[in-house]
Amino acid sequence: MTRRLSAVVSPSAETASKQLYFAVFLLGFTMIVSISRPEDVLTPAYLAALAVLVLATVLAYAIPWEQLDHRLAALVPVLDIVAVALVRDLMRDSAVAVSLLSFIPAIWLAGRLRGRGVAIATLSVTALITVPSLVRVAHLDSLVLAHASLLPFTVLQIGLLATGALTLLDEQARRMAATLEEKEGLLEAAAAGERLLENILDTVDVGIVVVDRDGHDLLMNRAQQRIHTLSSPPDIEDPDETQLALRYPGTSCPIPSEDRPVRRAVNQETFSNYVVSVGNPGDRGADFSSSARQILDRHGDRDGAVVVFSDVTSYVEAARTQQRFVAAVSHELRTPLTSVIGYLELAQDDLDLSKETASYLSVANRNAEQLLAIVEDLLQDQVTRSVSGGLTLRPHRLSTIAGQVVESASLRAQETGVRLVQDLQETPEIPIDEHRITQALTNLLSNALKYTPRGGTVTMSSRMAEGALEIAVADTGIGMSDQEQANLFTEFYRTESARTSTIQGHGIGLAVTRRIVLEHGGQISVRSTPGTGSTFAIRLPLEAADSTV
Repeated sequence: MTRRLSAVVSPSAETASKQLYFAVFLLGFTMIVSISRPEDVLTPAYLAALAVLVLATVLAYAIPWEQLDHRLAALVPVLDIVAVALVRDLMRDSAVAVSLLSFIPAIWLAGRLRGRGVAIATLSVTALITVPSLVRVAHLDSLVLAHASLLPFTVLQIGLLATGALTLLDEQARRMAATLEEKEGLLEAAAAGERLLENILDTVDVGIVVVDRDGHDLLMNRAQQRIHTLSSPPDIEDPDETQLALRYPGTSCPIPSEDRPVRRAVNQETFSNYVVSVGNPGDRGADFSSSARQILDRHGDRDGAVVVFSDVTSYVEAARTQQRFVAAVSHELRTPLTSVIGYLELAQDDLDLSKETASYLSVANRNAEQLLAIVEDLLQDQVTRSVSGGLTLRPHRLSTIAGQVVESASLRAQETGVRLVQDLQETPEIPIDEHRITQALTNLLSNALKYTPRGGTVTMSSRMAEGALEIAVADTGIGMSDQEQANLFTEFYRTESARTSTIQGHGIGLAVTRRIVLEHGGQISVRSTPGTGSTFAIRLPLEAADSTV
């Protein structure tokens, strides 16, 4: 019903649909009248009214009014008013009720022609209904005039209200259309920007994945899709994060789900240079360095994270080749040097040597021993030792080693006024190089004490993680920015706050620590906030160093 009434008022609706509505309405009225007063319906006047109605309906359907001047379509509703006038003139005892039928074509005219239609409707009702009723009045006075003018006045008011309402609707429609056009322009601009961003991201050779605050993928560039395919098991079409083949570098030990780069980013971690091996253990995989940053909205609230994967396979292979070369050369030099030193010592035992010759032999022996010491240092360097199999692997408990490191640093902590806390859960024994791990933990604890002001706290903790052991050193020191964390494990790098302070350092300790951890097939990460403190965490897989290269 509502749609039919809107079709009567709507200026864009077809003339035929409007006329059909009025014709059905008037015919329905006729059927009701014929039940009680069939003689009225059969009178010439009523039949003439029906004939006018039929004529108007035929014209509405036969003539393409929408293709003509819209003002010509006023003929059909005017004929409807003529039909109403004939019926009203016949049924004078129900004149008021019958007169209401004229409102339908009047609203039609107002909707189609607006102000002009209101004038046509008012004049038609006045000429066809009001004037004939006044002509038949025996005594004309002001009351009769007021009564007779009530109908055209009401038609005028209804037409004006309909016109005003339609004008407001038109204005709202125009504003809505303008708003929609503007939104479409913005959407098109956003879509163009998104396509541009996708094209740019697809051209870079690093994998990029963006996740929302709940961990759902929002964007994955072409390089990341290749990495995802490389890490996907062959029997799973669309694996989730926990099913991807991600391993600790140099081992066949899978990385636990909570320690994987994307999951760590979803857990609101920010990290850099987290190296993972991608691919099934039996396949030729690749090594990737991952970094993560949190995304903040305009209110400063976390809105997701972006994780970047850089292929470092060639660099790792080049470093290993270089390390093998240094180890091989050092090993080859050590054998003849040992022989030279031995013969020099034998020569020095000769009692018949002159004092001058003995002096020469002593200098030569001393220089040879110095050269041998340099070669030994090369062979025992933290990088070449892992390549040449120089790690001394024996079963040890990380928690025990961590406790010893804390005990050794307790005196220094007291001197600097820093509270040293240990929260060490006993860990199982794994094959590690006790000397190297002690060196790594000492570096981390030394840095924490160095960069924590008096009155602060440094905590050494150990725990069992899924498939790995974790040692963490947390402090309440000066902290670091995201950019500083990204370069932290680079040799000779020092943060801006460290360089501007009076704290001494060379920027080597963390690079050495990272290499030691990688030798054991582990990972080292950092979480830090400027002015709040830092937390360094070492994760060693339970499989650990027995699979190192």
